[in-house]
Amino acid sequence: MKLKILSFFTVSLIILMTPRINGQDKNLLTIESTKEVGQIEVGGPYVGIEIHKSFPLLNRISFYYPVANSIDISEDYWKRENFRIMNVGLKVGDSPKEFLKHQIYKVSQTPYSVSFTGNDFDSEIKIKYEFCKHQPAMVITYEITNTSDVVKEYEAYTRLETTLRTSHTYKIIDSPYTEYEDYGSIIRTNFPFVETGDAQVFVLNAGLKPSSFTTKKEMNSGLTNLDDWWLNSDESLPKKIIPKEKFSEPVAAYIYKKTLEPKASFKIIQIVGSSLISEGKVKTDYLMKNYQNEVDEYEKYILQESLDENVIVTGNKDIDFTSRWSKAVLTTNAHYLNGQIVPMPAQAEYNFYFTHDALLTDLAAVNFDLDRVKNDLKFIISLADSNKTIPHAYYWKDTTYKTEFAGTENWNHFWFTLVCSRYLRHSGDSTFLNQLYPYINQSIKTAMKNKGEDDLMWSFRPDWWDIGNNYGPRAYMTILAIRALREFNYVSTILQKDLSEIKFYDELANQMNKKLVDTLWNNKLNYLTNYFEDGKEDQHIYMGSLLALHFNLLDDDKNLKLITTAKEKLLDEKLGIYTLFPMDLHLLIDYMKFAGNEAGEPYHYANGGIWPHGNSWYALSLISNGLNDDAFKFIKKTMTLNGIMNSPNGQPALYEYRISDKNNPVLYGKIDKPQFLWAGGWYFYTLYNLFGVRENEWNISFSPFIPGEMDSVQLTATINGDLVLVDISGEGNTLSSVQFDEIEIPSAIVPNNMKSIKKISLKLGETKSPYLNSVNAIVISPKFDFKNRTLEFDLESFEDHIIELQIISPTEVKNVLINGNSLSNGITESRKSNLLEINISHKSELKRNHYSIKFK
Repeated sequence: MKLKILSFFTVSLIILMTPRINGQDKNLLTIESTKEVGQIEVGGPYVGIEIHKSFPLLNRISFYYPVANSIDISEDYWKRENFRIMNVGLKVGDSPKEFLKHQIYKVSQTPYSVSFTGNDFDSEIKIKYEFCKHQPAMVITYEITNTSDVVKEYEAYTRLETTLRTSHTYKIIDSPYTEYEDYGSIIRTNFPFVETGDAQVFVLNAGLKPSSFTTKKEMNSGLTNLDDWWLNSDESLPKKIIPKEKFSEPVAAYIYKKTLEPKASFKIIQIVGSSLISEGKVKTDYLMKNYQNEVDEYEKYILQESLDENVIVTGNKDIDFTSRWSKAVLTTNAHYLNGQIVPMPAQAEYNFYFTHDALLTDLAAVNFDLDRVKNDLKFIISLADSNKTIPHAYYWKDTTYKTEFAGTENWNHFWFTLVCSRYLRHSGDSTFLNQLYPYINQSIKTAMKNKGEDDLMWSFRPDWWDIGNNYGPRAYMTILAIRALREFNYVSTILQKDLSEIKFYDELANQMNKKLVDTLWNNKLNYLTNYFEDGKEDQHIYMGSLLALHFNLLDDDKNLKLITTAKEKLLDEKLGIYTLFPMDLHLLIDYMKFAGNEAGEPYHYANGGIWPHGNSWYALSLISNGLNDDAFKFIKKTMTLNGIMNSPNGQPALYEYRISDKNNPVLYGKIDKPQFLWAGGWYFYTLYNLFGVRENEWNISFSPFIPGEMDSVQLTATINGDLVLVDISGEGNTLSSVQFDEIEIPSAIVPNNMKSIKKISLKLGETKSPYLNSVNAIVISPKFDFKNRTLEFDLESFEDHIIELQIISPTEVKNVLINGNSLSNGITESRKSNLLEINISHKSELKRNHYSIKFK
């Protein structure tokens, strides 16, 4: 039996949810709102839409098939909410004709559909948008109910713009020819142009049959547009067709008529899609008979992906609901591109493939969906050039599919290396990694061309952006390079590739780490800063420097100082982390060589906007400082759907970015692109780290944390290619028990020899015997002999690698033997409460070494 909890949020949003999922219930993935929702994006593999201000008329349609085209009449991107591509009018009884009044409709929203309910003209008006699973179409359902007590005659008018804009260049194509088919009252708008991929936009009727139509905007009545014509005329639409030899500006407009008894209703069902001109009839014939199955299959697919397999379950309704929504976003943000369905950033914007967005999402997905990650990596290398250089972006442009390759400036080289390495750690799939290795190698070599003589990474871009053109050493790129080099060494070691270069890259990473601190640490600002080509220090506090904490590149003192500075300079208490401080990039256009004001006004976009990965990196930095409770509160406030909805100008969203200008209440917190791929990915990544899943370059380990308001946490983690249930319980900061399939193991680090694991049980509490806590090497066969008080295990890495090992123990170390030889130096012990942190540092003599540590 399901327990349903009804939760009323302060922004008048209602969410139905259950703390434990058993089967599929669409209410578990539904948000209802009577408050204005600023921006909605939703869609399927082939079509996506954008709607603003809780008013049910479309602002944009993105078609992904046969190539990327869109219907969008906006003249200013930042004011696009003011441009609607459709209109709906009603005449009810003896009342005059009117268009739908701009009002806030009740919104029922899922990641895969949206519906609006309002009252006007003594009628209830419902408009719903749904999407097909296998066919390039969406379904718009208008349901009109007579709420009066008398019989009334209804006339409904719908108009949809069918002018296309091309992908990337955004060229307006407004000279097609049209066709009409009586079966289904189908309007076909044909674009026989290479830029549009010979696309046909079709609108067919599967509900009430229209009484008249037109496909041509031009009116001969002297009125300014078709809407005015309908408003001021009692005539039927003129049934105009645009012939091939006389291209003209198109439209798909219909009039419907129906007599309704009191409380009765009628449905207009319009199926809107895009196909090749040559296959249009085949598509519409199929959809006429099967559109409902298509919609049902898409809904079922998203519900299965989001609800059947629980990635993280905590019992906290906000955390768990956002987890389900995030999983749905990862599933729905995948669209058609040249014969494949691939991850894309959003539903109705950015109809391109960006390597960056897929990679950042896959950092988390390796924990629960290795197939997804493998497919993404396969797609990335399929687009590489003959030199094995990976792509930055892939999209349709004008006449062909275009690939932008990642140059020396491109952070994708580092993220690609990180994801490949994480995939190997979680899967053990060395066969696929051997296929990936030449591309990883090329990425490292390409990116390292920007390493300066000072052993720092130089870049034209500030922080993590791809704008600007002032060359100099950068903290963000150096941080990523250090981690990527160490990850590359792990991959090379496992695959036994380029072993002669491992020591070089190890020493280089260590040297770069030293230079990062020695050169870029500003003692006055207590932060990692950057420099410009003329030698001037860039004293902006950029969010990218936070990654140094997550990647453990600073000592404890600088860790705390950096997060303190970030809290003072970057934190907006209600929204999260600014991209930078101060917000003055608009004043540095010439110096930093921006293309106009591309960075944005203060508190906008790159110039102080709020981005989801900035919030994630701040939370990860709190975790790195042991401030887990603070991180949990921050996550709930700025990263869960409930927290986002209850913030200024909040709405249901896992967004791309928010405006942070608290001096302007109308804009403060306003969200752009509310269903963004990597926002879902970073949410999962942050939760995994919060609850204690740790991953260095060599292994997966656990440092569990349970917030005070939770009793336990269950999550899935992929280990050696298997999905493993990780159950976390108990109280405290250290482990009292670690069990792998009910076998006690003295290690918070997953041993490499543990295969086919089904469950890992982690219990917090009093530590009664020593256990391995962390190490930068592969752990093999740890065991503790209680009689002899001896902990034994093997560590594997490469010769001359500096091993950093930490053990948690209630008692002191008596002696340390490595391969039978006593280690006398490099052992330190520090007491925390009633436990000891024992740190052992030494140079690895062999690739694999045996350790025997005796305790008092």
